Amino acid sequence: MKIRIETAALTAPNISGVGHYTRMLTNSLATYSPSNTEISAFYFNFLSKHKDPELNKAVKHEKHIFMPQRLFTKLQSYNIPLPYDLFSPRVDVSIFPNFDLWTTIKSSISAVVIHDLGYLYFPETIEQRNLAHLRRCVPRSAKKADIIITVSESIKSEIIAEYKVPASKIVVTPIPADPIYRQPSTIDVAAKYNLPTKRYIFSIGNLEPRKDLPTMISAFRSLPKEIREKYSLILAGGKGWKTESTELAIKEAQAAGENVIRPGYIPQEDVPAFYQQADLFCMSSIYEGFGMPIVEALTSGTPVVASDIPVLREAGGDAILYAQPKNPEDFAEKILSILSNPNSRKEMSDRMQAQMQRISWEKNVDTLMKSFEEALK
Repeated sequence: MKIRIETAALTAPNISGVGHYTRMLTNSLATYSPSNTEISAFYFNFLSKHKDPELNKAVKHEKHIFMPQRLFTKLQSYNIPLPYDLFSPRVDVSIFPNFDLWTTIKSSISAVVIHDLGYLYFPETIEQRNLAHLRRCVPRSAKKADIIITVSESIKSEIIAEYKVPASKIVVTPIPADPIYRQPSTIDVAAKYNLPTKRYIFSIGNLEPRKDLPTMISAFRSLPKEIREKYSLILAGGKGWKTESTELAIKEAQAAGENVIRPGYIPQEDVPAFYQQADLFCMSSIYEGFGMPIVEALTSGTPVVASDIPVLREAGGDAILYAQPKNPEDFAEKILSILSNPNSRKEMSDRMQAQMQRISWEKNVDTLMKSFEEALK
């Protein structure tokens, strides 16, 4: 079988969550597919101005250098059907990992990844330009795709409800963490990033409304003084969009002398160290597609407190503690219960490991290959 994956998300200067997912999907297909499978990565690199994606050596690169990616994606968004694979060899399967099913003339079947439906349920949390794009492309992609790939049973149910597609068309592949999160890091995070305290609570993700960081900041500020002096709250990630309320909460906390730190975008090679050296990982989102940071934290052996929403329960199972969304008091109570127990990491270890054994890229690839084979019949 020949499989081509659209990997445009890997050419961005700062790779997003979709980019990391695309990289892991591509590399895993190259690693775990049957030996007679050919995997290729398609991407735009106009006039070769950017660095090509770093992928498994078995992956064949198909680079398009004569058209800017931005122009092509704009045409696709407005349903101007220019085939992306006009000059590419024929394949059995094309996979589009970023919501949008591009036009193809050289593929027997097409699969699109729909990570979540936040644009429908929480449109106020989406960047305006991206919101318009998702409203155009997701319904069309869900209808036209031969296979829809998503990352949780919660999102599968939402897709069925909103787009009336048959359940048999949707494949759920929960996202395991990259193996690097299991490898002990030699980086001293506090020293390298000049943190005000050696110990800290960690959170990572673009600053955007659905992460609801003001709730987390408020919870931190309500912790006992001796805890706030001993720990910092580290809010890592890019700026994102509609950040005014979050930035105001950070500014007010810092003005009050709180150890609330914004290191910005962290290079991927340093992220495992942040997880591993944290006393706690916290995720206060009101909506997610899966909850990848929870899986990364558990893989790193770090206790987690997260919002009690169905999709995060899929990611964390019974290995983490849950707090009511938008409830700083409940978050503070759960955070304190872990920080005040010196044995919490050890006590939660077995549940963390059991939860992580439930998901793997090897299982995901097996599921995808069976779906592709069935669709190609």
